[in-house]
Amino acid sequence: MKVIVSHPSIAPHVKQTVMAYQEAAYLNHFYTSFFEHSENSLSNKLSAFSWLKKLINRRQFNELPIEKFISRPLPELMRTFFSRLGYPLITDRIWEWSELSFDNWVAKALTHDQTDVVHTYEHCALKTLVKAKARNILSVYEQPSQHHLFFTKVVQKQFELYPELRTENTDLLVNSNAVRRNNRRDEELKIADLIICNSSFTKKTLIEAGIDAAKIEVIPLAFPVGQTRIIQEKNSTGPVKFLYAGNQSIRKGSHLLYEAWRQCNFNEQQAELYLIGKMTLPEKIRRNLPGKVIIKENIPHQELMDLYNEVDVFVLPTLADGFGMVVTEAMANGIPVIATDMCCGPDLISPMENGWIIPAGDSEALINQLKWCTANRVELPKFGAAALRKAKTWTWHQYREKLSEIIFNKWTEHKTKPSA
Repeated sequence: MKVIVSHPSIAPHVKQTVMAYQEAAYLNHFYTSFFEHSENSLSNKLSAFSWLKKLINRRQFNELPIEKFISRPLPELMRTFFSRLGYPLITDRIWEWSELSFDNWVAKALTHDQTDVVHTYEHCALKTLVKAKARNILSVYEQPSQHHLFFTKVVQKQFELYPELRTENTDLLVNSNAVRRNNRRDEELKIADLIICNSSFTKKTLIEAGIDAAKIEVIPLAFPVGQTRIIQEKNSTGPVKFLYAGNQSIRKGSHLLYEAWRQCNFNEQQAELYLIGKMTLPEKIRRNLPGKVIIKENIPHQELMDLYNEVDVFVLPTLADGFGMVVTEAMANGIPVIATDMCCGPDLISPMENGWIIPAGDSEALINQLKWCTANRVELPKFGAAALRKAKTWTWHQYREKLSEIIFNKWTEHKTKPSA
């Protein structure tokens, strides 16, 4: 079985997918955009520019032999440049152009690439999937986020409840461009032979949108390697330190966390709140938060890892998250998580054992859970130890083995079917 993976990014979960096929000796090529590799002359030259350092480091992929890469770097470099200039509309247009042209490029390559399976991702796969169907190639489509119909309803409801959230940035989520792109995603879902999603929540939204459940497989993303320290030794006195990390956005329900924090009105002896990540909501809604609140929009990854050693509870009040990798990252560092039922939380968290699940959008439930943590401060290390134990039960090695096994079985089944 020969597989190609196509994705214009080098996101952590994409790397794991590529390595799953590589380790099983199935990988033919990985089609992507810009990547950093010790043998990549372009990334070596660009590393001389300090402002590109962060981009380059995020796209490091030395684990894969250089001959497995086929790349088209210019569109992604252009998108990054305009993103830094702070022009959201221009950046959005360039992103769409780069996605569609990437898809066309991969589709053309299928003509001469010896391929049995093509593993694609949402919005940058339509032409590739059509070509795969014509050549009787098994098409795998990874859906990392919930179905767009569900998310659109979420955004529209939040605009009704909180009109101040509607800005030039947030309007990109539901404008005419979003409608056109979502129509494209629907076509991709219809054509794909197999759909991979990472949570039961995502699968539920796909089925509600009319996608055949028989062609959907759920494979949760794995826990990263976390702390090896003894969590029970963590201090069980002093203020409870809550951490939120990730883009502060409508999707993540960040505005609901601000509201809940105001209602709790903790003093500095009771609790502290760390808000880490880029702010994409109007700044005014985060002003004048009571008590001790530490805001850092951009910190090095190692600083975030160090912060896990200090905090007691991770909070993710997300309204719609196909997975939520911060959940696994926190648990792997021995931090219990308050998560909603609209992410990977129900698949990974055992309530009142290693974390807590609250209904998405329920501000009262979030307030009550924050207060419970402060009232039961001495119990938190026990929850953290249980979170760490859970993290050791599902590793990236197991994820890669599971993925390659499922794809091989689907391909074997696909071979027995008559060509369309």
